Amino acid sequence: MMFPSTTIGLGIGFLVALVYADETRKLTKPPIAQNLDYLTPNLLNHYPTVHSSGHDAWDNNGWIPQECKTAAETAKHSAFDMNTYEVHYDDCHQSWVMCFHKDLDWEKERIIDLVSRLPVRTREFVKHIIVLPDTFVHAYNEDGSIVVFDIPSGGAGFELFLHESGHSLDFQGAYVGGKQLSNNQDWWNNYNQDPNVPDPYSATNAMEDVAQNTVIAAYNVQVPGGFGMLEPQWQKVHHQYATVETWQREAGNLLVPGDTCGRRLPNSKTVREDGSKPTSKKMMARAKLSKKPDTSLAEGIQELPVNKASTRESCKFGQ
Repeated sequence: MMFPSTTIGLGIGFLVALVYADETRKLTKPPIAQNLDYLTPNLLNHYPTVHSSGHDAWDNNGWIPQECKTAAETAKHSAFDMNTYEVHYDDCHQSWVMCFHKDLDWEKERIIDLVSRLPVRTREFVKHIIVLPDTFVHAYNEDGSIVVFDIPSGGAGFELFLHESGHSLDFQGAYVGGKQLSNNQDWWNNYNQDPNVPDPYSATNAMEDVAQNTVIAAYNVQVPGGFGMLEPQWQKVHHQYATVETWQREAGNLLVPGDTCGRRLPNSKTVREDGSKPTSKKMMARAKLSKKPDTSLAEGIQELPVNKASTRESCKFGQ
C-alpha cells in the first residue's frame, strides 16, 4: 500500500490457490474518488485508542522474529538495524511483537497507537507489525503480518492499517467458514451490481477492492450517519462495501471496537539476527546472546492457522 499525497497503492501478489474467479485481474470500473484520505479524520474520531500498558524491548539481544528479519533483508536492510518490542494492549493478554528499523524507532508510539485502534476482533488476525524506511509510504501484508514503509517525517495513517488488516481478514480465515471474500461468488455478484469502485487503487484487482471497501465498511459501521453522509456517490459502490459489512457482521462484528481477544495468529519463529544457529550454551555465550525470547501464545489463547498469502510483489504500485 502506498500513500503519496494523492494516491493510495497496495500490493497485489497472492499465493493462495485461486477459486471461482481470478481475484488478481485488473478491474475496469471507474472510481468515485481519487483516494480514501477523506475518511481518515472521522475514522480517527470514532475508532478509539486502546490503552497500552507498555512495550518490552528485546534490547538488541541477537534475536529477531523470522518475518521481521525476512522483511528487512528483502528490502535491503540489515536485521541488525531492527529493534523488536512486545507491545501490550489492555484488551488482550497476549502481546503483539513489532519490529522497527532504528531510523524509525521514534515512530513506535504513534504506530502503537494506530494499531491499538484496530478492533481487537480484527487485530487478532494481524501477526507482526514491521516498520521500515523508504522515500514514500506504502505497505504489504504477508502471512498476516503488516509490513509498513514509512518516511522520515512519518506518514503511515490509520486507513493504511485498516486496509492491510482487511487483507488479513480476507486471507486468514476470519470470515464464516474460513472463506476468502475476494474470490467468493457472493463478492462478484455484488461487485457486478455497482457501476464504480471507490478509488483508482480499488481497480487494481478484487483483493485490493475488498481491502479498500473494508476501510469504507469500517467507516459505515462506526461513524454516525455512515459513508452516505460523507460521499454523495455512495450508491455507486454500495454493494461492495455492504458485502464487506455483512461478512464482518456474520463473523462476529469484526470491525466494531470493544471486547477482548481470545485467538491469535502465532508469532513467527525467533531466529538469530545473523542467521546462524548456536547449538550449545557455550556458543550462545560466545555470541553474547541472551536467552531466546519466548513468543509462544499465552494460555487460553486459541492459535489460528496461518494461510500463506502475500501482497508484496506489487506493493509499490504507482511509484
